[in-house]
Parts: sequence; C-alpha cells; structure tokens
Amino acid sequence: MKEREGKTKPTLSVDFSQGPVITISREYGCPGKRIGEQLYRVINDKLTREKRTANWKWLSKEIIEQSAKELKLSSELTKHLSDYKKQGFFDNLALFFSEDYYPGETKIKNTIANFIHNAAEEGNVVIVGRAAEAITKNFKQSIHIKLVAPLQWRAEILSHTLGISLGEAEREALAMDERRMKFREYFERGVPDVQFYDASFNCKEMTDDEIIELIIILAETRGII
Repeated sequence: MKEREGKTKPTLSVDFSQGPVITISREYGCPGKRIGEQLYRVINDKLTREKRTANWKWLSKEIIEQSAKELKLSSELTKHLSDYKKQGFFDNLALFFSEDYYPGETKIKNTIANFIHNAAEEGNVVIVGRAAEAITKNFKQSIHIKLVAPLQWRAEILSHTLGISLGEAEREALAMDERRMKFREYFERGVPDVQFYDASFNCKEMTDDEIIELIIILAETRGII
C-alpha cells in the first residue's frame, strides 16, 4: 500500500494571474453548499444588472464526480476515500483491487487537487470544500472564507436534518470535522489552518444574506468582481 500510494505531495505552480476564485470551507453543519450556490447567483445577477459579463459558476459535488470519472471509480467510493469515512478503508480496499485498478490514496487526493486547481485557474468560480483554500492560496485573485458555528447549534441542525439524536449529531459533527481536517492537512503541509482564510463567519449569529453581502463587499474591494 505505501509503495502504491507514494509519498510525494502535489506541487502546484504559482501564477499570480490565475482566478478569480472564491473558496468556502465550513465546519460540519454550516450551510456551505447553500451559501456557495446563492453567492454565485448573486454575483451573476449583480454583473448582469451592471451590464457586465456574468459567467460565474460554483462547484461542490462536481469535484468528486469529475475526479471519480478520471479515476474510473464510482463517485460514492471516491467520496468515502476523500472523507476518510471508514478506518482502515484504504488497507481493506487494497485486498480487492490490483494496482492496475486501485489508484491509491495519494492519486485520489492529487486528482481532486488538480481538478480544483484547473477550475480555479479558469476563474469566475466559487468552490465549496475539498481543501480548495489551500490548493488556491497562491492565486492573487482569490478570497478564502471559513464558515463556523458553535457545536451545539450545528448539532441541532444536523439532528433535525439527519433525524438523529443531539448526542449522535454532536459526535458526527466532531468526527466529520476531524476527517476534513486530516484531508486538508495533506495540502496545508503543516501550515496552521487559520492562515489560509481571509474571513470567518459565525453561521449561528449571521444570516446567509448577511454573509453573502459581506463576501460581495470584500470581492468588490479586491477587484475580483
């Protein structure tokens, strides 16, 4: 497995002409996808009103789907792998796949990273999750947002959404946060997580519209939109 997966982490070229891109990272239970989708629509509406080209898009599940396609795996399997859904998952999987068919953990992560990097390089895109803030940090035209909220608030949201108890929801939130942190660590290369974000918003205290309005103001100030 170790030989198959390799040890080399991705080396992404630095080109300060890339972008613009807005990335959204979130603690589990915060509405990252909802805000990401609404943000790109607000940007396009604004540009249309101002008679400017409106061609922004947003990416979330497409990242997994395209990566799975390139790896010739099901999108569900790729999601399990990238999220560390099960302990020992890679080791168990190696028993059933030959080297020709099982791509390895490193290749999966690098494929996801390359897709994100290429999409961001094209510009005019909002990307939710998948360590996009670390992968595109060196883009001059970039904004990196982190959505946070108290654990109890997030547990209440998850309990209602998933139909589980508050205790179960708290444990699931903490577990998912840990899995996402491990995924990001591969790309952040030991740099403290906080150094990758330009702004952080508390979803318990702020509405989606308030968060989006502030992101728009920041994007205008930096000349991204």
